[in-house]
Amino acid sequence: MRTIAAALLLVSALPACAQDVKGAILKHLRVSKEFTLKVAEVMPAESYDFKLTPPQMSFGGQITHLSQGLDFFVSPFSGEKPGDAKPASNSKADVIAFVKVSFDKAIARVDSIKPSQLTTAFKTEEGSQTGLDLLLGMLDHTTHHRASAEMYLRAKGITPPQYDF
Repeated sequence: MRTIAAALLLVSALPACAQDVKGAILKHLRVSKEFTLKVAEVMPAESYDFKLTPPQMSFGGQITHLSQGLDFFVSPFSGEKPGDAKPASNSKADVIAFVKVSFDKAIARVDSIKPSQLTTAFKTEEGSQTGLDLLLGMLDHTTHHRASAEMYLRAKGITPPQYDF
């Protein structure tokens, strides 16, 4: 009887736990947006096409790619295919505007996720992934490309902004 009671208690707590997870993801996504914008702002406009080496993406390309990735990771929740959105141009102003729109859309989509979707398996170009895997992958992908962009800043002699958690 104790086992059944414990199982029922655990099952009843799952929606609350899922809400806590979703809330944590939203918090980190909002912090990621603000930090990404800070990184994007400190690079001079004339250096948005700067590359550390010829085969790498440009600074603006890194920022654009991480913003495009948001849609890749959240589109499975609505059953959509990732879009092919991009900034109006590769200028600093257009890339920053694209970052804002991309993050705002991702935040709204994550906010609408149902708790059960965190454990649902979704088919993606990368195979089958749970909703939680997708959300963690989104944060990881964003961090990876933003960190690369920070190296571009350092190569230009610019100190990256301080990360505030």
